[in-house]
Order: sequence, then C-alpha cells, then structure tokens
Amino acid sequence: MKFLKLVLLLGLLPALAMAQNVPNMVGTWTANSNSAVIGSAAHHVAPNKADKEVRFEKIPLKLIIDHQEGLNFSGTLNSTRHREVIIGAIMPDFQGGVMTDDDGTHAFKIIDSNTIQNCYVQIAKPKVASCWIGKKQ
Repeated sequence: MKFLKLVLLLGLLPALAMAQNVPNMVGTWTANSNSAVIGSAAHHVAPNKADKEVRFEKIPLKLIIDHQEGLNFSGTLNSTRHREVIIGAIMPDFQGGVMTDDDGTHAFKIIDSNTIQNCYVQIAKPKVASCWIGKKQ
C-alpha cells in the first residue's frame, strides 16, 4: 500500500510543479510597437495608399488576455485603429511562447511576471515586421 501511494505521489509531482510555475498571462499588457510596414495593415494605415513604400511606425498597443487554461490563453490585441482576437500558447519551459491573430504570428519571451518581449510577422500583403516590450498593468 505504501508503494502504491509513493507511485501515485511521484506521478502527480510533475503536474503539481507545472501548475505552480505556469506564468499568469491574464491582464492588460501595454506596449509601443516598433514596426516596419509595406502597404496598409489593420493597425498601420498607409498614407495616400502608398502600398509599395517601406515605412517605420511606432503605435501604442494593448494586449488584453482575459482567459487562460494551463499553457493556453486568449484575448485581444488593440490599437487606436483595430481590434483582433489573439490565441496563444506558452512553451513547456515557461520561457516564452507563440500567439496568432487574424493575419500573422507572434513569438514572445517572458522576461519576468510583468514584462514580455514580443515580435510579430505578417508575410501576406501587407507585410509587417514588428517588435515591442509589453508591461503588465
């Protein structure tokens, strides 16, 4: 009987350790993007429809994560021009993860409980490459 209890306890330890260490992504993260853009994008509107010109923009963003279950989460990414749904996953080592929105992908690194570094890529027209540091409010 003691052996069975020991086996059950050892089997539960990884799950208990994971539950205690999963980063809490729920909350509002604010950032200023550093973006390179070609064309008009949802958050980046090209002046005079200059679809072939490369331009550099900095826009304020809010990433609002309102739901998390284990390593997965969802929410919205908001700017003054656009709002889109975000879904994401934290890497098993809890050091970062990935997100996707309507038209591109994000890779992020968790710096501490209140700071993430995020980079975004959108390869279809319009093209966007953007990185930012998000602070949890």
